Amino acid sequence: MPVRAAIGGPPVLRVTNLLIGLMHLITWLFWSDPVAQTKSKPRPPRRPTLAIMIGAIPDEVFAVVRMSWFRKGQPFEVEEFQILECPEAGAIFHGTVGQALRHGADVSVMTTYSAEALGIPESA
Repeated sequence: MPVRAAIGGPPVLRVTNLLIGLMHLITWLFWSDPVAQTKSKPRPPRRPTLAIMIGAIPDEVFAVVRMSWFRKGQPFEVEEFQILECPEAGAIFHGTVGQALRHGADVSVMTTYSAEALGIPESA
């Protein structure tokens, strides 16, 4: 309520109360979050996938393997390498691909061998 300076005189505003009100308004406008943050549902863990593609690659290459690594459900890193034909190529293939799948990477393989020849069962 305004205070009268003298009886019958014009009201005098309390400048301090007005300034405090303006400061509260400015603080609310600049420091409040204009969009309410909603908690999103956590994503279920990803299931890694294995893709085998049979195609033409150089004769000295057993397989070309591409591994896609994920962090927080988003692609994070992609690695690609070749496994050369040698007596240990099958063991190298199984160890590398198996370890990558166990750690959550998607694996794509380009090879001239069928999935059955690589020892990978066909899934339904």
